Amino acid sequence: MPSLPIHDGPSKSTTKSRSPLILLLVLPVLAVVHIASPFSPLSSANLASSGLSDATSTKIPSCPVQGKPLVPKREFVLPEGYRDESAERLSQAVQIQTVSYDDNGLPTEDPRWAPFFDFQVWLEKTFPVVFESEFATLEKVNTLGLLTTIQGSDKDLKPLLLLSHYDVTPAPPETYDRWTHGAFSGFNDGEYIYGRGASDDKTLLVAQYEALTLLLADPTFIPRRTIILSHGFDEEEVFARQGAGELAKFLEARYGKDSMLLIIDEGTSMDNNAWGSEFAVPSSSEKGYMDVKITVGTAGGHSSVPPAHSGIGIIGDIVHAIEANPYPTSFKTDDPILGFLGCAAEHSPKFPKDWKKLISSGSPKSLQKLSELYGATGIMQHAMVSTTQAIDVIHGGSKVNSLPEEVFLLMNHRIQFSSNVSATQQHLANSIAPIAKKFGLQLSAFAKEAGTEADEVLGGKYVKIETFGLPLEPAPRSSLEGGVWDMFSGSIKYAFPTTDGSPRIVSPFASTGNTDTKVYHPLSSSVFRFTGSLPPKAGARPGNAHTVDETASIESHLSIIKWIHSIAQNADAYEGEE
Repeated sequence: MPSLPIHDGPSKSTTKSRSPLILLLVLPVLAVVHIASPFSPLSSANLASSGLSDATSTKIPSCPVQGKPLVPKREFVLPEGYRDESAERLSQAVQIQTVSYDDNGLPTEDPRWAPFFDFQVWLEKTFPVVFESEFATLEKVNTLGLLTTIQGSDKDLKPLLLLSHYDVTPAPPETYDRWTHGAFSGFNDGEYIYGRGASDDKTLLVAQYEALTLLLADPTFIPRRTIILSHGFDEEEVFARQGAGELAKFLEARYGKDSMLLIIDEGTSMDNNAWGSEFAVPSSSEKGYMDVKITVGTAGGHSSVPPAHSGIGIIGDIVHAIEANPYPTSFKTDDPILGFLGCAAEHSPKFPKDWKKLISSGSPKSLQKLSELYGATGIMQHAMVSTTQAIDVIHGGSKVNSLPEEVFLLMNHRIQFSSNVSATQQHLANSIAPIAKKFGLQLSAFAKEAGTEADEVLGGKYVKIETFGLPLEPAPRSSLEGGVWDMFSGSIKYAFPTTDGSPRIVSPFASTGNTDTKVYHPLSSSVFRFTGSLPPKAGARPGNAHTVDETASIESHLSIIKWIHSIAQNADAYEGEE
């Protein structure tokens, strides 16, 4: 889901300094889970050594060198009437209800996938210049995964890989009466396209084909470097691996590991008031992810003879214990948010002076203090510098006069860059252990034997903590130096000059959520999440991804086309280190 920046006002050198907000996405994940011992809480000694407060180095990477804008060979010039035609194409894409669900079956079996086939037909019909090009090949991976390859003349050059997804989240019928225009209407009011998926992620996908159409329609454009467009169909599903997961495996089998020059997906974009400077903030990493199921087993019985605390009461205590023990803020020296603050300290005239001193010091104590100050400026900033925990589902009981024998909750974690899955599990187990002891319940914390066998060992009185789905470690940090970074950041500077026409500062940033890039990391060390949408103007309608009145700005849609048009050319012309 694309990220839309929210601008801050002027900052002062105090702990109340306001800082830029970048709204980020919340998405599914993939990784290897750490399994702890079966029936005992994890020790605080293990917690301390697990990396939860891993800040021993005092060397903070400097802000990336700010090069010059990289001007592509072909100028971005749109013919008369293009704006309206492009808006109409985005509107049509939104009207095709490509909704993915958490319980979708196989593409060849589940009838709910039917609109995705309609979208495929629409895509080929709408962009004939691309699909009828002598350079283009369209392949379908696992039926609905789309892989468009624009073959370059030099097969020794690593391809440019552009990602986007064409599935969207559901728009619940009970919310239809709250939409200004229909949830899948694609309504165009002259400034915005309305409908589910308008901003997440069809504006990017459509813009990619708009840009390629403009390039391939020019007879002088003969691609030297291969360009690949990969489109998943279940990015919005929590546990899905049918789309991007299969596409990534397909590409790795064909091209091998570390075979892509650069991978770009949806993500963060611009901030026009980062303490008085204008920034572009591509995400060079994204936080980790872990869902957890916590189950309380009790004796049950007739509600006329209740115990002092039913299973629901006990899980209520567990919820309180979890929320009373939030994860601390922290910075690791390679944290992308610390990198962003370092760039702001160097380039923003209104950056807080006391924060700058902490960055200059670089000691673990200074970085801890900086994380606390930055986290205190807002809920989004706090989420960027700490592991977050959210209890989202709770269920227990079947009848009003029966005590529940089993109660469970589901909770979500977004794991901070200085932490990992193991440390997050340990923190959670240590928060819950006193509650289990208080009520005389056996504790099973991330046991290898989790499941029916563990239930039999535990008996009827227990607290069981287990991962729900596959967790994900924080993503690798992409390289912020060298030729590929210079080409990437220079292309951003060209496509998005500041309001006075000067070059924009390009800084690392991060995503709180996860994109399809999570399965593509073996293919490149240069993986970025950058949509290319414009920062919203004062009073502008928010994008509202995943909620009522989701919209895409037409002006911003055109800016994304310009971005793809620029990066495709500059990657094609790039002659640096592969």
